[in-house]
Amino acid sequence: MAALELQTMIEKPELLSVVTKPDGDVVCVHTDLSGLKRLQKSIESMIKTLESGDCDHDHLRTEDWAGYELTASMLESERKMGCTQVHHVTLYAWNSEWKNKHEL
Repeated sequence: MAALELQTMIEKPELLSVVTKPDGDVVCVHTDLSGLKRLQKSIESMIKTLESGDCDHDHLRTEDWAGYELTASMLESERKMGCTQVHHVTLYAWNSEWKNKHEL
């Protein structure tokens, strides 16, 4: 399926935002039902690919980074704390062979 076809099938979420704490050790994900459904579709697609024995990945980006899958927002308290907006998340689904090959 072409990426453009997939993009039109999956609606842009109203809220699916990823934020890191200032030290980068903690990640916060803010989502609503539409954001969870977007993640669910991505995960379901990767599960099907893994079940067929292949690896897969998906990119989630904000509009600032030429995407539609993530929204750019954070809590005011996070902003005041100096948190960072994440604009690109890559989800990887590794089969056993490639997981071992990459020592994951």
